[in-house]
Amino acid sequence: MTLVMGILSKLARKVRTFISIDNGKKFRFVQAFIFTGFYRAFILFMPFNKLKIRMGKYKTESPKEIDFKANRIAREVRWSVTQAARHTPWESKCLVQALTAQKMMKIRGISTTIYLGVKKNDKDEMMAHAWVRCGSYYVTGGENRQGYAVVAKFAS
Repeated sequence: MTLVMGILSKLARKVRTFISIDNGKKFRFVQAFIFTGFYRAFILFMPFNKLKIRMGKYKTESPKEIDFKANRIAREVRWSVTQAARHTPWESKCLVQALTAQKMMKIRGISTTIYLGVKKNDKDEMMAHAWVRCGSYYVTGGENRQGYAVVAKFAS
């Protein structure tokens, strides 16, 4: 019974927190949650060539400079995507987050670049990572991009 009470207490706390945030953040969170589910399913069930088409123009980059408003929106999208990814019942790792952030920025009319990178870990195994840049700001995955060789980039 104590376990159930703990779970209900945690759920009630999360609901109260969600209710207390402003409507714009709620909308972006729900939008990010839905897009993470869509892109996770897309990654699982579609070949990469179909996904690649959705990622933007291959071998191109978005502008390195953006205005204050675009930077503010990029920060809001980052919060929404990272929070939604923490709460999804499905796996929402770097590529899912990158695609979600790019889509949310595109809806808002802001250009971004998705980078796909690879590197070898200590066990000589290949690792992959994806991140999104808007101007000079990394919307998702940027904090982990060091050491990865960029193998593809797509501008929206």
